[in-house]
Amino acid sequence: MRAARMWRLLLGLGVCLGFASHAKDAAGYKGIPWGTACGEAVKIMEAKGFVFNHKEKLGSRGEGSSPWQTHLFLNDRDGRASCSVKNADLELDTKQANPYVQLEAVSGDITVTLLCRAGMFVGARLETGLNNAAAAAMLTQAAGPPVRTLRADTCEDPYWKCPADHSILRARGDAVRYLERPVRSSRDFDGRDPPPLRYLVLAQSEDRALQAAYRACVSKQLAAGRVETKRIRDGNRAAVE
Repeated sequence: MRAARMWRLLLGLGVCLGFASHAKDAAGYKGIPWGTACGEAVKIMEAKGFVFNHKEKLGSRGEGSSPWQTHLFLNDRDGRASCSVKNADLELDTKQANPYVQLEAVSGDITVTLLCRAGMFVGARLETGLNNAAAAAMLTQAAGPPVRTLRADTCEDPYWKCPADHSILRARGDAVRYLERPVRSSRDFDGRDPPPLRYLVLAQSEDRALQAAYRACVSKQLAAGRVETKRIRDGNRAAVE
């Protein structure tokens, strides 16, 4: 009987720990729920010891574009059209070309950036230079195994001219995660430092909103292409009839 009671206690403890672990995973980033007011998210992070610069951005409408290259992570069966990040951002409910407020804090060799849209906390980006081997290993370990990896010809920012691996990672709690790992090659970087490794954590709702915005943008471009094709065809017909 005593052994049976002990077994039940251990089983109950395991269930409690399991729920506790799940709750921790599901609580946004650093225990801050997604959708928290951006200013409150910054205060919670500051209470944890993070120091943010340019907090005056909290009152702005946004100055940053989407935190990831949307088209890389969608199964777009129609390769005839693509959409720029700027145009895709206009399809979000905020209707802005640069809807994100980005607030940075440095923690060791890792820069942590809180991402806010419409005044709400929706994601976090962690990045470090490839030359910071220990920090890069920590980000890679935190990211975990990818679901699939894509190769991009160029990185998003115009001053980066390097191939990169983009990995889609398994969802954890209520977050969707991505890893962007620039690939070192025999080329130098024109005297510039190689771009950083980036680990992105997004609220699932924000990830879905970004994908929906990109699809809407592509649909508009396809529709515009069909209209233009018809206009040219009608013009050709008018010229010869």
